[in-house]
Amino acid sequence: MSEPNENVISESTANDIAKENKTVDVNESANEGADIIAEDVVLAHSEFSDATEEDAPPATEEASAQVIQKSETIPPIDDKITQEPQLSSPVQATLAQEQKASAQSAQQKALSNEEVTGHTANLWKYLPIPSHEPEPVPEYINGTVKFPGSKVVAARVRGKKHKHEGTNCDDWYEVANYERMTFIAVSDGAGSKKFSRIGARESCKAAIGFLVSSFEKLFTDKPELKEHLTLALTDSKCMEACGVLAGVVQQSVIKAHEAVEAAFYSRKTNPEYEKILGRGLQFKDLSGTLLIAVLIPISEITKEHLVISCQIGDGMIAILNSEGEFSNSMKLMGVPDSGDFSGETDFLTSSQMKNIETLQHRTKISRTVVDTVMVMSDGVADDYFPNETQMRRLYFDLIVNGILEKPSKPISVATLTQAQMKLFKRIPDPLVYPWVNDQNVKIPIQYTNLILESTGLTLEDLWKDPTALNLARLELEENEKNTDLSEKLKIWLDNYVERGSFDDRTLVVVTM
Repeated sequence: MSEPNENVISESTANDIAKENKTVDVNESANEGADIIAEDVVLAHSEFSDATEEDAPPATEEASAQVIQKSETIPPIDDKITQEPQLSSPVQATLAQEQKASAQSAQQKALSNEEVTGHTANLWKYLPIPSHEPEPVPEYINGTVKFPGSKVVAARVRGKKHKHEGTNCDDWYEVANYERMTFIAVSDGAGSKKFSRIGARESCKAAIGFLVSSFEKLFTDKPELKEHLTLALTDSKCMEACGVLAGVVQQSVIKAHEAVEAAFYSRKTNPEYEKILGRGLQFKDLSGTLLIAVLIPISEITKEHLVISCQIGDGMIAILNSEGEFSNSMKLMGVPDSGDFSGETDFLTSSQMKNIETLQHRTKISRTVVDTVMVMSDGVADDYFPNETQMRRLYFDLIVNGILEKPSKPISVATLTQAQMKLFKRIPDPLVYPWVNDQNVKIPIQYTNLILESTGLTLEDLWKDPTALNLARLELEENEKNTDLSEKLKIWLDNYVERGSFDDRTLVVVTM
């Protein structure tokens, strides 16, 4: 057993954590476990099934946002394209149309967010994933998996811009489990790099494979680690154990970097890639972000978990205690590079990401009561800005659209009290927009922000009393009764509308 590394969690910091459950930046970590490399790394990925908008005059009345009537039946969604792909103008031209129309409408009257998105819904076209490019990826990846101690609901969808242009999705995710520990990796390939999807995929697979094999070996060789993690954070053995595990997480990022390097060199001389690029393949063509989260249960009774994260690039990792007080119920376990919405970020392909000191500054550890973890690419995180407050709105959107449940008493229209019925009448009906893949299909979505506007409630009000969320759920329940949770998540990710949002979207939700 090595000496504890006090720079991982100082004694004073540990006291703060014990008192306030604060998240800790790991500036240095013990290097025990850093050399744990299994000769045969098992790719423990989950085998999930394939499955800026401004005002513009609508071409038809159907292009405008519609309000679903309570008696209206929504056609089922079919991933297969039922009509011939339409030739479309470049997405830049589409956005230019939107911006021009926006300027014109601004001189007349200010349109609501819903009016804008309704008017522009028909401008987005659908083109399938190109078949002539090497290594195409599925339009959708989603799945629900129950692990010992956790349930994972995850989905990745191709963004509207990629659908409009007929290009590949750049996002990827992987999840795995070992003895009630849950491992998540999410990567967003750089949009400006043609083959970033390859780097995203290979980095996630390598990171998760290394984490599973390393944690298995580590806890087999040092079973006392489990006990040490339950000790007070001020205890040197607990601090040492946290440092060892953080070191393994950092090593997983280095393994991910090496995997992307190997992917590059194995394709460097392949003429298929040069044909697409018009030049030789470069390492930076595989650039992407990488978000790692490891969830380790400390107490099944209290739901206390040790959460270790390491983030390269943008996106977000958020942890929540649904039964905690509103003010301290959520923590962010990462900070996007270069500031929010800057369009600039560090990528895994940077040489700095092989430097352990660089990774130590990107690592966070939190030991706290947590029952929900959300790991996402910036295609979702940017739609919920600022993240410090709006991650709760994301959580509520998942509840109101039937993807998550917040503990509460069952509710139905027949059993509503007078006060509940009064509130029910104030809740807006779901908004309906055409599905980009097939504009003949209309998708109903509930939006927490519209519920807040209509009822005068706040996020804190919804946190304390989810009645309004459950009432809003009644609008969608009849159409979703036997739908898999990951399918619900996929449909929601693919169809919720936010002005200026057209990126790929990936969201992994873990509940304990």
